[in-house]
Amino acid sequence: MKKFLLSAIAVFAMSLCSFAQIPVCQDACAPHANDADYSTGVIPTYPTAFEPLTVGVPVDQCISIKIPSQISGSAISSALGWINLSITSITANELVNLPDGLTACASANPMAANGTYTLRITGTPTTAGTYNLNMRAELEGGTGVSLANGYTNGSNGVSTNITIQVVEAGEMAANFSTNPSATGMYNPAVHISEGETVAFADLSTGADHIAWSFEGGSPATSTAANVTVTYATAGTYTATLTAYNADESQSETKSVSIEVAGTGTDIDASFTTDPAYTDLYVYRTLSVQTGTTVTYTNTSTGADHIAWAFEGGSPASSNENVVAVTYNAVGTYTTTLTAYNADESASDEFTLTVTVTASEEDAVTADFTTNPEATSLGGYLSYISINQGESVTFTNASSANTHHIAWSFEGGSPATSIEDVVTVTYAEAGTYFTATLTAYNEDETISNTKSIYVTVASVDPDAVEANFTTDPAYTDLYIYRMLSIETGTTVTYTSTCNENTDHIAWTFEGGSPAASTNTTVAVAYTTAGSYTTTLVAYNADETRTDTITLSVTVTDSGVAVEENAISEISVYPNPTSSIINIAAEGMQNITIIDMTGRVVMSKDVNSNFETIDANGFAKANYMVRIATADGIVVKNIVVE
Repeated sequence: MKKFLLSAIAVFAMSLCSFAQIPVCQDACAPHANDADYSTGVIPTYPTAFEPLTVGVPVDQCISIKIPSQISGSAISSALGWINLSITSITANELVNLPDGLTACASANPMAANGTYTLRITGTPTTAGTYNLNMRAELEGGTGVSLANGYTNGSNGVSTNITIQVVEAGEMAANFSTNPSATGMYNPAVHISEGETVAFADLSTGADHIAWSFEGGSPATSTAANVTVTYATAGTYTATLTAYNADESQSETKSVSIEVAGTGTDIDASFTTDPAYTDLYVYRTLSVQTGTTVTYTNTSTGADHIAWAFEGGSPASSNENVVAVTYNAVGTYTTTLTAYNADESASDEFTLTVTVTASEEDAVTADFTTNPEATSLGGYLSYISINQGESVTFTNASSANTHHIAWSFEGGSPATSIEDVVTVTYAEAGTYFTATLTAYNEDETISNTKSIYVTVASVDPDAVEANFTTDPAYTDLYIYRMLSIETGTTVTYTSTCNENTDHIAWTFEGGSPAASTNTTVAVAYTTAGSYTTTLVAYNADETRTDTITLSVTVTDSGVAVEENAISEISVYPNPTSSIINIAAEGMQNITIIDMTGRVVMSKDVNSNFETIDANGFAKANYMVRIATADGIVVKNIVVE
């Protein structure tokens, strides 16, 4: 029987709805023996996939669950990132997407905070496939629980980040277990010390033979089903199993990281906090409100003395073992504990990111109205379209806690103001000028911003305007246009440029043809990927031009996009001032786009968790476009 440790908080929350509960097991299995080693963060800290199951073969497996006592709402949804939730108990209602033929029971239901429990999965799977498990559940607790209900106990629940693969008899799938087991949230790893061993056991199905490779270990390779490997030197290594069919024309691989710590007089810096921080294994976060006092307790080992640095806190530093630190200013800060040996020739650091949001009594909210009235696009952005030489009147409508304000009007006159009512004239044509209001408290330790975009149309009678339609139609987010299709799709592009356009030029990245000058073009997409289509419109002598672009996402045909899989993407903290965390299963690309449509950053990734440095970003609203194996989603985020 294999056991999995699952952080319960992303899985369970309360609802007023009445649903059947997961029954209590008559013969419950015991929790994983090493549950004390695991954190209570957002994502499972134990391996997130069962060994491959086979159609028609009975199953009896367990998931160990560590119930936390407090979490940030961002663990449930990015929309709840500003809430801290206190948990007293959790009731499991349903494992959504459990393979046909399998059922679940619980060792207890409800389950109390700080306890460790199990879910037992039994039955005989009947249908091959890959199943991403979600959980519907109810949470008992304090502030914010009722709001969390709508996200966590709906029909789809919340992702457990556990995947079950069911294969047909004879189908090949590589898998193995380790002792000690792998732990860690986004990149599970086996944690040992120098000189210790790891026992590997082949759990592959449908394979004729296997081959192991153990970087940093002894032996370095093996073809045995069970291998015990010794790691003599500190470092981070990869252990890989490759499963083959008889003639090696087909193969499957699986890997795990082995993290080997030094021994002897090594220093290990660590601390606890009250309220408790969220541990994402490689990234620790704590969300509090202004006025909160956090108690830090040193738990370092092998150290002679320590030094604290509390960015944004009071006191700002200390060398005591227990320190009470108060946070009064909104922002994102770093707490650092450095542990030293006697002569400081050796040291170790342990850090925590602390996000401080304004309490209800301290918060200010920037808001304003406009004449002409702005158009809102479903929370992504608001905009006003006017002609060259026209004016917009902005009227401050910020919250009562606002002490003073500051306006900035890109492309407008005046360019700045501190008045409650400002009439701004836009003399020059342009697209997506930003108008921003910042509201402050009295000492400017707390602020909030709101922006809209102003597009000023040219009154030049000879101006050219690029535009086109597509069949199938693209989605227009005003400044960001996107089209999602499958491989094998042919898209028909038709130019609708204005009458001043003499000729045009198309560029079809990823398509065939790759370019054209025709008014109507049929473009075939055969390869999955993210591409850009560009249309440039010219007048006769090319002294006037205009350009329009479209983002085209092509996915492999037959790959279903599940609504609940897309909704599991989390972008936090929001708003942010320094970093952007993105959590999603199977991320392939992250693109950040400002509200003018300019790509600020784009990177290809192959992970479930990424941290983006936002220190160089201008204070504004951005769209975060995340491509995963399940599809594309666009999230909104504010950098302040």
